[in-house]
Amino acid sequence: MTEGRSGITPSDDPYEFDWPDDAKEQRAAERAAEANRKHVKPAPLYLSAIVIGTGMVLLFILPVALVAGAISFFVAVAAPIVIGGLIVAFLPAVLLQRATATWRRGLPELAFLVLGLMIGAGWTWVVMTLFSASPPDRVRAATFMATAVAASLFAARAWSEPFRNFPRYVYSLAILIGVITLASIANYLLYAFG
Repeated sequence: MTEGRSGITPSDDPYEFDWPDDAKEQRAAERAAEANRKHVKPAPLYLSAIVIGTGMVLLFILPVALVAGAISFFVAVAAPIVIGGLIVAFLPAVLLQRATATWRRGLPELAFLVLGLMIGAGWTWVVMTLFSASPPDRVRAATFMATAVAASLFAARAWSEPFRNFPRYVYSLAILIGVITLASIANYLLYAFG
C-alpha cells in the first residue's frame, strides 16, 4: 500500500491507514460529562453571590482567629459578618450590578472593589467607635475589613455566575455558613441570658 511512498504518516494522508483511536472513549466520556453538566439546574445567582461574599469575609477572619488561638472570636464575629453583609452590602451590590451591566469590561469589577472598600471601612469604623476602640485599632480594623469586603464583593461579582453551575457546592457552603451563623447567634444568646 505504501510501496514507493516511504515516510507517509497518517497526518499526511489520514485515509490511507486505519489507525486505532485510543482517545475515542475518553472523548465520548467528556462529551457525556459535558451533556450531564448542562442538564444540572444551576443554583440561584443571588445565593451563589451571597455564599461567595460572606464566605470570603469569613475566610479572611479564620486565619486571624487560628493564629490568635481564638476560635471563639471567629464564632462570635460570624453572625455580625453574615447578617451585616446581607443588610449592608447585599442591596448596594445588587443595585451596582444592575447599574454597571452595560459598562466596559473591567469597570464593574473596579466599582465593586471601591464599594467593598467603602462598606468594609465605614461599617467597621462605626462599630469600633461604638466599642470605644482607640484610633490606631480603628484604623487597623477598618483597613483589614475594607480589604476583606472589597475582595468578597469582587469575588462575588466575578465568580457567582460560573459557581452557580455547581449547585451541590453552593448549597453545601450555604448550609455551612448558616450553621456557623446559628452557632454565633446561640453564643450571643448564651452570653446575654446565661
